[in-house]
Amino acid sequence: METYEARLARFFETFRFPAEEDGIGTLGEKKLHAALKRFYAKDSTCMEVPVGRFVADVFDGERIVEIQTRQFARLQKKLCFFLERFPVTVVYPLPRTRYLIWTDPATGESSRPRKSPAVGTPLSALHELYHIRTLLGVENLTVEVLLFDLDEYRLLDGYGKTKKKGSTLVEKIPRGEPELMRLQSAEDYRALLPEGLPDVFTAAVFQKHTGLKGRKVYSAIHVLEELGVIEAAGKDGRATVYKKGDA
Repeated sequence: METYEARLARFFETFRFPAEEDGIGTLGEKKLHAALKRFYAKDSTCMEVPVGRFVADVFDGERIVEIQTRQFARLQKKLCFFLERFPVTVVYPLPRTRYLIWTDPATGESSRPRKSPAVGTPLSALHELYHIRTLLGVENLTVEVLLFDLDEYRLLDGYGKTKKKGSTLVEKIPRGEPELMRLQSAEDYRALLPEGLPDVFTAAVFQKHTGLKGRKVYSAIHVLEELGVIEAAGKDGRATVYKKGDA
């Protein structure tokens, strides 16, 4: 029997952007979100199902699947309602490497894909999961982070000399083989800590070992604190000192 991971890899491998058939940006629903709903649903009757006063992306009568690419703060009330009634899986598609394709809206000409320097990692997911941190570790909740490479289509309609600042995002299309990471227990989140991170550390040391920057550093720290993976252990000058929690 085909494993879940193999099925997922095959799904992404065969998922292509039909530019000649659909055109960029003509679909009412973004293609990645719609495709993932089809992947998780047994059939179309399981998609966009009313559950109480909310609508579940996928519901088969026993389990709910919610696919969320950003703005996790909006998911809080919905998740609280669902988790009182059913097991819930939150799917977070997270770009590992982006390849940017720019289209001139005046001519329709597109550039060749260019690799973005930004890199997504499992720890990057904690920046969004911060907004539902009080629910992480709840028995009924599983988070599935899908790391994958991505073709990102944008219009050259922004401002500045290059017209890239403030540009319009048109579509995101996965490429290559994805990596699936399930997060459910505190131990799953503990496994995200990088090798070499000292048992006692500050936010600056955490940043150095994880490669996270800015608010993502503190989002990750607060999530790991909430789960008991790390805990505050005093001060070093003005900096808070953290230590790894008991396994």
